[in-house]
Amino acid sequence: MTSKRSPPSAEPVVARSLWQSYKALPARTRLYISMAVCSVGAVGIYVSDYLEKKYPVASPRTPPTHVASPPSRNAAGTA
Repeated sequence: MTSKRSPPSAEPVVARSLWQSYKALPARTRLYISMAVCSVGAVGIYVSDYLEKKYPVASPRTPPTHVASPPSRNAAGTA
């Protein structure tokens, strides 16, 4: 019995775009790739949160010099 399924892309492999090559993969393989990408992203978020708690950012010792403060005014309202 022959399969009636046509190939997903009739173009040669070197002429396919990345999306066409991805769509040419079997559905199960695409599912595994998607699950792996999502898993790496989720692990990255948890590791980032853990490292932020373990190594908190120390406040700078000197105030930033690029921020200009407004001129101070006395009680009469003059500079």
